[in-house]
Amino acid sequence: MPGERIIDLTHPIESYGDNPYQQLGENARTLIGTFATYEANGFYECALYIGDHCGTHMDAPIHFNPEGTPTDRVPLEAFCGPACVLDLSHKRAREDVTIADLEAAARQAGVSVADFRIVMLRTDRYKLWGTPAYHADLLNVTPEATEWLLRQGVKNIGMDMVTMELDRYVHFPDSGLEPNDPRRYPAHYLMRKYEWYMIENLANLDQIPTPVFRFIGLPLKIKNGSGSPIRAVAVVEED
Repeated sequence: MPGERIIDLTHPIESYGDNPYQQLGENARTLIGTFATYEANGFYECALYIGDHCGTHMDAPIHFNPEGTPTDRVPLEAFCGPACVLDLSHKRAREDVTIADLEAAARQAGVSVADFRIVMLRTDRYKLWGTPAYHADLLNVTPEATEWLLRQGVKNIGMDMVTMELDRYVHFPDSGLEPNDPRRYPAHYLMRKYEWYMIENLANLDQIPTPVFRFIGLPLKIKNGSGSPIRAVAVVEED
């Protein structure tokens, strides 16, 4: 009889000292320490200091929209269900991901993105996790490409990179943008126009054997949060 297999799509949450590249420099630094020991307490327990954008995580609309939905009120239906994965792993560092790229990837996968609320963008950059290249070797998903997905009804866009786009303030000094201008991240800025969600720092998208699978990656119920770490998995059918 056919069965199911679970593929872990999640990076570990690590202390900043062990992996300073798991978040961008402006995100909160993760600290994991020992709070209780077998010798002193008879049991083992850790204490965590984390931001809500640590490790494999989701972004809630309030992250870029002051009137947006916070983490504790996002619809869980947007974080589980049928999903498709689009292969963009052939793209080189700092290259744009355009509407044409997404259309070509969908044709190659044999899917129509309009049939899915959840779309994953595979870049294979997760293999650089824990190295400086994880920040440097990024693709730039253009706001036009992002909006193309949103206009077709996609609600959740995931990727195996630290972020889905190049920071215009950092990478384009002639942009004229200030450090506090949210348009530094124009795809993220679309959260002011659409109700949608993002998942960053995914892993193992290349291990999913078919373009269509069942995704599960529920956020923690963080009151007024701007995001949340998730345990993301792909559920695939096996003979």
